[in-house]
Amino acid sequence: MNKNIEKMVEELKKEYPLDYKTENISIEVIDKNNNYDDDADFDESKLWEVRIFYRDKLFTLRRKYTDLFEISDDNYLDIHDLDDLGKIINIIGKHLKKISYKWD
Repeated sequence: MNKNIEKMVEELKKEYPLDYKTENISIEVIDKNNNYDDDADFDESKLWEVRIFYRDKLFTLRRKYTDLFEISDDNYLDIHDLDDLGKIINIIGKHLKKISYKWD
């Protein structure tokens, strides 16, 4: 049921295997009912928020409307981290576009 989120996590782990081991990058995906992607009741069609933890910083992609997301952060980025963060958001975006959203 949540195949797009599973594929997204797989691709991130493949692209950043060392970072996952050292926890320099991790994500949390939350649906409208506050279920996390590893909860049995998680429903990707009601995705609400993706939290990206990257080198002790938090970046959030939050769904605002049907196909509109907001990116927020309160962090300063090292110039060398911009490339990685762009790749991470690109991977996430590629999989989020494949979801058939239901906004009841």
